[in-house]
Amino acid sequence: MSFRNARKPAAMRLWLFAGCGVLGFSTIALTAISMGQWPTRAGPAAQVAVQAGPQAGTAPAVQFTNRHDPTAASPAAPTSSPHVGVDVLSRLETAGRDRSPIQPEINLTNTLDEALQRALSFPDFGALAGRTDPEGLFEAAAWADACERGALAAQDMTLRCQEPDRHGAHYADDLLKQAADAGQPGAVLTLAARHPEQWMEIPLRSGGMLGDRVFALAALGRSAALVLLSQLCAVPDACVDEQLTRNVLALLQLSIYKTGTSAAADYLTGAEPERREAIERTARLRTALNWPP
Repeated sequence: MSFRNARKPAAMRLWLFAGCGVLGFSTIALTAISMGQWPTRAGPAAQVAVQAGPQAGTAPAVQFTNRHDPTAASPAAPTSSPHVGVDVLSRLETAGRDRSPIQPEINLTNTLDEALQRALSFPDFGALAGRTDPEGLFEAAAWADACERGALAAQDMTLRCQEPDRHGAHYADDLLKQAADAGQPGAVLTLAARHPEQWMEIPLRSGGMLGDRVFALAALGRSAALVLLSQLCAVPDACVDEQLTRNVLALLQLSIYKTGTSAAADYLTGAEPERREAIERTARLRTALNWPP
């Protein structure tokens, strides 16, 4: 036998052995892939474990998702708590039942201009600053405010504003707060008008709020205080039962200048049942506040 013929059986055996090895390796790989144990070309982010439904008595299987996938569901955002408006009508009734912190309007000024005219009758600011009564505090606030605004004549600014100026900025507001806390009606309304968006939350030294004084004035029938409440309820969601509250406040203001509310329906909004409800609620509120019929 020649050397060439002798090599053929050996070569055939080598090719047969190699073919069997490749076939065996392919079989193992296919089996592993079908069982989910062989790594595929897809990255781990694309792999999701497929689980069978939980059996009775076992905890549900955890499913893993790609946290970097922009399509993955995100946790639900917390819902904001519903806005709670001011129950103006209830607070008016409460203010009417409580002992009013407002001073009787006897010999009291209503505006800063009126208070300033009285204040300037004192020879100097020191003589006025020693007063601690509500009207004295309001007049001192008017004097300090005129100095802060430069509202006095040049000669008066020199003579009358040296002492108030030593107290620094916001001194007039501080005096206004003290006068409002003491129940001076003009101080309450002036301070609220200066801070139309914050007057409900302005704290007073006694521990109450300026808003409490405004409600007390409104319960006593001060039209300017009722206007402040109407302006408050003109802001969406600021008041409970907005339409009813605005209608009742309008009727209360009208009733200050005319007796009864029977002819006031033209000033109201809403359908006929809503207008009738406002008229009835106003009548009950007037009785609760001891307003004259």
